[in-house]
Amino acid sequence: MEKDTNPNGPAVSKRAKISKTQQETLLITIVASTLLGICGVLFVFFTKYINFNSKVIEAKDEAIVDYEKTIKNIGLCKDTNRDGKFSDDELKKCDPDSLDSSTMTGTLRYNVLVDMANNQELETVATSAQSGCFDSDNKKINWQEKFDSASSDESKAEALAMVKQCSSLRVIPDALPAQANELALMSSLNKLFLISNWEPESLSPSGTVAVEESGLSTIPVSLAVEAGTKTTMDVLNNIERSIRTFDIRNAVVSWSGNNFLSLKAQGVAYYTQNAGVVETKKTITAKDSRKRRN
Repeated sequence: MEKDTNPNGPAVSKRAKISKTQQETLLITIVASTLLGICGVLFVFFTKYINFNSKVIEAKDEAIVDYEKTIKNIGLCKDTNRDGKFSDDELKKCDPDSLDSSTMTGTLRYNVLVDMANNQELETVATSAQSGCFDSDNKKINWQEKFDSASSDESKAEALAMVKQCSSLRVIPDALPAQANELALMSSLNKLFLISNWEPESLSPSGTVAVEESGLSTIPVSLAVEAGTKTTMDVLNNIERSIRTFDIRNAVVSWSGNNFLSLKAQGVAYYTQNAGVVETKKTITAKDSRKRRN
């Protein structure tokens, strides 16, 4: 039997077909691997994207809860359906100026404008000495009702100022002012001196304002009294009984003839900044920055 010596015979054709099949298989494998890699990358991307959005939604829910607690605790809006939450419709209809403070039991608004305003134990100065607290018939004006019924911002502010002036609330700024008012401090000291039947030659602040560790700020005060023993002791006793705290840090007392007592002291008076709601910001990142524990 003769051999097939044709170079283009069936064997060559068969090898060509196998080579083409291998190429097609390799090409399909490459395409499949590429698609699989793309799908893996997309899967990781969308997983991270979903996790990140879940963190954002969770942070938004926490912020909404905090806002609702703030609104409820302060007494800015009324929970009409009493579900403990404030819907968008309730917030749109909310008007803090139209609310009756007496109906906001348990809120900061109620505690200040109702409880504290009517607390007789905080009363230190007779309201009869305050102009504007009584009408022409010498009847005490209910400025709280005027505040609740006021329709404009100006009338609200005026009524609120009179509530503070004609109620026990005015003892609070007297005891702990919200500003570093040195002139008011000197005026308070001068009044104590006059009550003690002693008039200083001059009054002036001493040093600079500082912040204490407790969060309160201080105004330095220098005190020098040179008078009879009774007068000097009256000054000290009236300062001690003052509703505003004067903290004497150091003092030097000396006696001389004719029952004469000299006092030189340095101290501070306190004040605090206005309190308010502080809005915080929170940054959400896709990467979990928490350290793994071993």
